[in-house]
Amino acid sequence: MRTIFLRPYQLSDAEQLLQLNVKNQLHFEYWMPVKPQANAYTLKKQQERIEQMMENSLADRSYAFGVFLTENNQLIGDVSAVFVERFPAETCMIGYQLDREHNGKGIMAEAVRQAARILFETHQFHRLRAEVMPENIGSIRVLEKVGFRREGLAKKSLYINGAWEDFILFAL
Repeated sequence: MRTIFLRPYQLSDAEQLLQLNVKNQLHFEYWMPVKPQANAYTLKKQQERIEQMMENSLADRSYAFGVFLTENNQLIGDVSAVFVERFPAETCMIGYQLDREHNGKGIMAEAVRQAARILFETHQFHRLRAEVMPENIGSIRVLEKVGFRREGLAKKSLYINGAWEDFILFAL
């Protein structure tokens, strides 16, 4: 039996999403180029965020999946697909985050594997992309376990935490 399952967010997930983000705020924000405003950490803002995710999914702009533990339905992370490009590219970029408490257990590799299956089979993408800072060894391992291949290095590609950062480019 699988230890996790993915599904699109529902409004009923707002409380768990808030708890996940508050608990992991420093961990998650470290990797974000644009940090959430302080008022993002409220139940109302999480509900609005989920409504936006649902709207984006219906409009084929982006997709967001909660990662839940099978044993108790606890939300422990998410996998998202953004920068959706349709014909002729049929591609998107994936991103993911996991409750720090669950890092190093192979959970995110399984979550990305499940998300890739959904994105290829249900949403008919031809190619998935990911970009990772070279220092993020855990994330690189996730992508390699799933079968993503390194395609290059984007030098000084994105401004994060006060510096222009390089990103390793991956695709599946």
